[in-house]
Amino acid sequence: MKLNTASKCGGLWQRGFTVAMAVAMVVTLGSIFPTRAAAQDLEWETLPDMPQGKWEAGTIVLDDKIYFLGGYTQGVKSSKISNVFDPKDNSWTPIQDLPSAITHMNLVLDGRTIWFAGGFKDGYKGHCIAEVWSYNVDENRYTAAPLLPQTRGGGGLALVGRKLHYMGGVMEDRDTDSSSHWVLDLDEWAMGSAQWTNAAPMPFPRNQFSCVTFDGKIYAIGGQYHHDSGQLDQPRVDIYNADTDSWSSGPPLPKGHSHAEGGTFVHGGRIYMVGGHTTPAGGTKSVDPDILALPVGGHWELVGKLPMPLSSPSAAIIGGKLYVAGGSRGKASVQAEMYVTNAP
Repeated sequence: MKLNTASKCGGLWQRGFTVAMAVAMVVTLGSIFPTRAAAQDLEWETLPDMPQGKWEAGTIVLDDKIYFLGGYTQGVKSSKISNVFDPKDNSWTPIQDLPSAITHMNLVLDGRTIWFAGGFKDGYKGHCIAEVWSYNVDENRYTAAPLLPQTRGGGGLALVGRKLHYMGGVMEDRDTDSSSHWVLDLDEWAMGSAQWTNAAPMPFPRNQFSCVTFDGKIYAIGGQYHHDSGQLDQPRVDIYNADTDSWSSGPPLPKGHSHAEGGTFVHGGRIYMVGGHTTPAGGTKSVDPDILALPVGGHWELVGKLPMPLSSPSAAIIGGKLYVAGGSRGKASVQAEMYVTNAP
C-alpha cells in the first residue's frame, strides 16, 4: 500500500511538476513575446470638433496645448490652415497659416520653436519639396531655413542635442524610397551659417514611418516601402545612435504599420503610436484602431483601441488624458471629430 501510495503520489508530483513547468514556460514566453490581452477597455468622450477636418497633419505639444499644422482636408487637398487646441477649455485658436500647403511632414520642437522639413505640397498628387521651416511660437512667425539637399516627402525628422536629423522618405518620383540621412546644426544656423551634412544612411529605406527621439536615440518606427505603388507596411524599427553615427535594430512592431506620424509621441518613459495603416502578416492593408506603447528596453504592447480605426490621426497625452483628433476612416475620407480618454 505504501508503495502504491508512493507511486500514486509520485505520479501526482510528476504531473504537478509538468503543469508547473508549462506555466513557467508560458510566463517566460509571455515576457519575451507579450500578448495583446492586456489592452485596456478605454471609455472615450467626444469633444468639440476641429475647426476643419484634417488627416496627415503635423502635430506637437507645447505649454500643454496641441499644435496642428497643415495636413489634408476633404478631397485630399493640402492645407495651410493651422490651429492650437487648449484642453483647459476645449478651445481652438488659429495661428499663422503655413507658408505652403503641406502634408507628409512631422514636427520637432526646439525650445519654443517648431521645425518641419520636406513633405508633399498642393494635394495628393502634389510634388515633393525640399523646404525647411521653423515656426516661432511666441512671435507667430515662420522663418525659412537651408533647403534639404534634395526633395523628399514622408521622411522622418528628429532632434538630438542641437542637431536636426532628416532621414528616409520618397524621392522626386514620390515612389522611390531614399536612404539619405542629413543633419543640420542649429547652433551654426543661429550664428548665421549652416548647411545640411551627411550622416549614416537608413539601413532599410522607407517612407511614412513614425520618428521620435527616445532615450537619447532616434527611433524610425514601421513605415512603408513605396508610396504611389505598392505601399507595403513594415514592422521593423531602426534606432540611430548619434554618438556613434550608427544604426541598430529595435523591437519590431507586432505587424506591418505606417501612417501614424502625427499620432506617435513620447510620454512618461514610453513611445505611444495611435492608429495608422496596418498590414498584418498574410493579411491585407487596412486602417488600424490599435494604440501601441513601447517602454525603454521593452517590447511593444497593445494598451488600448480607438473608438474606430483611423489613419493618420493627431494624438497627444496632456494632464493624464489621451486626446485624438482628425484622421481618416479610409478611402481618403476625412473627419473632424475629437475624442479624449484616460491615458492608458
